[in-house]
Amino acid sequence: MSQEEDSLTKNVRLRLGFADQLREVTVTTPKDEPRPWDADSALTVVGQPTPRVEGSLKASGAAVYTHDVRLPGMLYAAILRSPHACATLEHLDVAAALAQPGVVAAVPLAKVGDRLRFAGHDVAALAARSRDEARAALSAIAVRYRPEPFVVDTLEAMQPGAPQVHAAAVSERRTEGDEPGEASGGAARGNVRLGPSQSKGDHKKGLRQAKVTHSATYTTQVHTHSALETHSLVVRWEDPRRMTVWCSTQGIFSVRDEMAEIFGLKPADVRVITEHLGGGFGAKFGASAPGSRLGYAAGELARRAGAPVSLCLDRREEQLCTGNRPDSIQQVTLGAGADGALTAIHVVAHGSGGIATGAGVGRSAFGVYSRCPNIKVESHDVFTNAGPSTAFRAPGHPQGAFAIELAIDELAQKMGRDPLALRLAHVEHAVRRYQLELGRERFQWAARRAEAEARRARGARIRHGVGVACSIWGDYGRAKAAVVTVSVGRDGAIFVRNGAQDLGTGIRTVLGQVVAEVLGRPLAEVTVLIGDSELGPSVGSGGSQTTSSVAPAARNAAEMVRAQLAELAARLLDRPISELSWGTDGSARAGRRSLPFRELCQKIEGEAVVASATRPKTYGAHPMRYPGGDNYQIAGVQFAAVELDTWTGELRAAEILAIHECGRTHNPLTARSQVQGGVLLGVSYALMEARVIDRRFGQVLNPNLESYKIAGARDLPAIDVVFCEVHTGANSTGAVGIGEPATIPTAASIACAALHAIGRPVRSLPITPDRVLAALAGQDGA
Repeated sequence: MSQEEDSLTKNVRLRLGFADQLREVTVTTPKDEPRPWDADSALTVVGQPTPRVEGSLKASGAAVYTHDVRLPGMLYAAILRSPHACATLEHLDVAAALAQPGVVAAVPLAKVGDRLRFAGHDVAALAARSRDEARAALSAIAVRYRPEPFVVDTLEAMQPGAPQVHAAAVSERRTEGDEPGEASGGAARGNVRLGPSQSKGDHKKGLRQAKVTHSATYTTQVHTHSALETHSLVVRWEDPRRMTVWCSTQGIFSVRDEMAEIFGLKPADVRVITEHLGGGFGAKFGASAPGSRLGYAAGELARRAGAPVSLCLDRREEQLCTGNRPDSIQQVTLGAGADGALTAIHVVAHGSGGIATGAGVGRSAFGVYSRCPNIKVESHDVFTNAGPSTAFRAPGHPQGAFAIELAIDELAQKMGRDPLALRLAHVEHAVRRYQLELGRERFQWAARRAEAEARRARGARIRHGVGVACSIWGDYGRAKAAVVTVSVGRDGAIFVRNGAQDLGTGIRTVLGQVVAEVLGRPLAEVTVLIGDSELGPSVGSGGSQTTSSVAPAARNAAEMVRAQLAELAARLLDRPISELSWGTDGSARAGRRSLPFRELCQKIEGEAVVASATRPKTYGAHPMRYPGGDNYQIAGVQFAAVELDTWTGELRAAEILAIHECGRTHNPLTARSQVQGGVLLGVSYALMEARVIDRRFGQVLNPNLESYKIAGARDLPAIDVVFCEVHTGANSTGAVGIGEPATIPTAASIACAALHAIGRPVRSLPITPDRVLAALAGQDGA
């Protein structure tokens, strides 16, 4: 460390770890950083299960979403989309549409000669005085297409001679929902492009050394985000150089920057508001959707019309062009020695994100079973004429976890070993090992396995099965990206301001808890203002980064405010600051004298005490780092119990035990909701959801929520959520993410439980009755 660096930092002894594995660790922090909360920190607000502060607004219907925005003179936009899987645009004229009832403005979104690469591609947009008038007028747009050869099936697209989706290289579209550091890619050969890959050791040598091998192909389906609130935005020009945008977005500042770039504005002249958000799951970054120029369409129509324009997609559009989780075809080969130790893991994955990239399979095969010395994971994008993929809660990881975890179970079956014991033998992360051991006891693993095997042996109609799978994700809290401002007024009013958006996970409540903790005041006295770009820079809500980026910044700002209040109190009490202490009620104390919080605030010079702060780079990652990084590796495991009707093939997830950690759990109530939501998403992915495209015409056959099946209340398992609190030393509040880790292992654990119930694997998602019946009939892999 240089002398200059030493002058800017300090060493702090913290008590870090988890459960009974706590120890003293030295962490180097910036000199002005408050002492990070660790295992010895006695907190009274943070860590308490706390209802959402905006809960009553949502429950009563008073919360305003982008779809609810109504402005004087507002127009409504609609977009004409190509009906062809691939076509060249030969003619386009919007003039006739302008003569239709209610239509005020129209704009082309494609040019003559453009190649439209999927059914749903933008062609033109118009704005009218009502939604019905706008949609009716689309038929008046004069358009002519020349259909071209296309391919929508991933395997077919990989074959020599398949129709070429892209004539030139395709750039990677990255958002804050993607996993940092995963972007890479080589030149495409035909429709196949090398994607993110990882390697250590020599997998070929490891397979040669193996006494037992297992090799099989695992496939997963295209999975759509299906957020309850569709993509939507309202644009109002305040004058020719300034605009206000209301947007259903996970990234307020990504919307601001995109609109500023499109229209040649200064970012400061674009105000973006997201008061409430009806779900995103990774698809809502920027003003536009991955497959639709929504930002340009709404902004240009508003400019031409001289009136605000609302552009809200319908459900069909949402399913066609706003992103999806890519499918995957994974060839997994495992090798093990005579002692059962893994000698090699090799995964060759292909997947299609339609016309886009992003078909990697995450880090499960490479990072979870890290005691295996030889691992290689090769990922490939396969281009097809289908709507583009985008980040979807833990991009790539659920696909990768499904394949490697089911393969591990099949190898264990071949060797006659307990699959949980095989996992424990190859997991290095101390927290993950603890979670597996805790789950073994809490889930009654051995007894349930024995009961399930007895049912299968006697040929019972209703069979049971149990499975387990692991998750891996990184702590991606960002340094200096979020600026939080905390103020305390002369009347004692406490305000917290930041431009973050609440994805629905409860960040308003967490910010209030952190500031209430520092200032020693009840949460009810803290007002949190978010959802507006004018409230200060912030991060997008994706990649499990929001809480770990914003909560430490809030604490740091609150500590600065308390320091100013301490100076004031010391003067009023005529004592040095070193003798000052704070009561749990926020009062300042020195010796026998004390000053109540409100009385202290009345003595503030000026209107308020105000401080703004950010958070520094992550400075701790105890007990284990993420592969290839300096950030903390987040561990999680899930145990699944299934029930199977051997007559109908119906497989039901009966119970999920989800054991997770998010560093210091700031609000167990909202964190539990995140885990439950992740499990529900994983159950639906495992058993039901699948986008279906007609190979002959390239049309999506189920672009709705009727035939695109999502799990309902009667399909859901009992969910037991257990938090394993880990003190990582990562930042001043100890926050790390939970959104992504909670959904990664669910489908994999269900697939492993299905193997246990059937005795044969179902290697394709979703695990539908026809596939189960095929496996029961002896068709290996179904």
